[in-house]
Amino acid sequence: MKHVVDGKLYTMKDAPATTLEERIQRLEDIEAIKSIMYNYTRCTDNLDAEGIAAMFTETGTFCSPALGNPTGRKAIAELYSKLLPGTKSSTHLIANQQIWFKTNDNAVMHCYLHAWQTFEDYPKKPDCFTYGRYEVEVVREGDGEWRVQNFKIVMAGQLGGGKCCDHFARPWPPAPDQES
Repeated sequence: MKHVVDGKLYTMKDAPATTLEERIQRLEDIEAIKSIMYNYTRCTDNLDAEGIAAMFTETGTFCSPALGNPTGRKAIAELYSKLLPGTKSSTHLIANQQIWFKTNDNAVMHCYLHAWQTFEDYPKKPDCFTYGRYEVEVVREGDGEWRVQNFKIVMAGQLGGGKCCDHFARPWPPAPDQES
C-alpha cells in the first residue's frame, strides 16, 4: 500500500520478507487473500450465507453501520440468511485491491466495490446499486488458510438503498475493526 508523508508518496513498510522463499510466499499469500474476496462476491451473488460465513475465523466480526456487528461464523451466517432471501439476482464487483502485511500472518486488505441487486418484489422494492469499499483484516490460521478476522463495509453511496458517506474521515491505513 501507499501513503503520503509530507506531500510525498511512499510505500508503507510491510512485515519483512527478505529471502527469495519469503518473497514468493508473500506473492502466494497476496493471491490467497484476494481469493477470499472473490469467494465473498461469488457466495453473495449465489445467495450462499454458509459460504460467506465460512470465510471468517471463529471470532470474526462483520461490521456495517446499517446491519450491525455480528461476531462469529454462526451469527454472520444468521445475518446473511436474513439478508439474502428476497434477492432475485445480484452482481458484486471488486477492484483496486491493496494489501498491507502487519505481520507475516496478519494483513489488511482494502478494495472498492460496486454491487447491483434486484429483488423478488421489484418494482415495489427498487434495484439497489451500491458503491463503496471493503476494509478487511485477515489472519493466517493454524491450518495455513487465510480467513477474515474483521470485515467492514464502508459505503460511499447507494441508489435505491439510501446509505451514503460512511467513507469520510476513515483512518489510513484502513482499520476495519474501528468505527468511523
